Amino acid sequence: MRAVPKVNANGLYLEDELVDDTFSGIVPFYSLSSPTLSDTNQQLDTHRLADSSSSTTDGTSSENIPAGYTVGIPVPPGLYHPRFDIQGWLTYEAEYNQKLIEAQKAFEQLNNESQALFQKLHDEWRNKPENERGDEPVYFAQTFTAPERKDPATFWSEGLSDEAIKELTQKAGQQPSETDQLKQRIADLEVTLTQLMLGNTGK
Repeated sequence: MRAVPKVNANGLYLEDELVDDTFSGIVPFYSLSSPTLSDTNQQLDTHRLADSSSSTTDGTSSENIPAGYTVGIPVPPGLYHPRFDIQGWLTYEAEYNQKLIEAQKAFEQLNNESQALFQKLHDEWRNKPENERGDEPVYFAQTFTAPERKDPATFWSEGLSDEAIKELTQKAGQQPSETDQLKQRIADLEVTLTQLMLGNTGK
């Protein structure tokens, strides 16, 4: 099991989710949509106009809509509120799959042409008299190379504005770190201990 980020429908980070080690890609998760008041009014108006005997809807929508996505791509460090470019990813995946199909077709064509050429050379070699044949032609299989993929981490970006980050870092700077807090507590304890020792000595 491993933890992967979950994002909302706009791509903003929500939380981590435990998934199987083999999980990859971007998978939507769904929630039932609840119709708004205006949607319900429109549906009621439609019912009044339509023949009630032929109407089968009840004014509620049970259509599932993506509430967000489980993203099998780790969040790069240094982001305050990570945002994943869902639309950019979907567009890129569609374009990459198209390139992959084209590359596979080109490879199959090249492979077929290569096999045909080898078969022709081998037939010519076999039809020659043995003393004129020379070395038997050797077939070298073609190797398929998939198109290079873009680094998926580039689809993560900062979801906060520069102003929000500045405000956040200022607040963090005003608060003492855990180390500073610990040092202060030790100093306070030393003062208390010294006062107790002096008090005991005075007695």
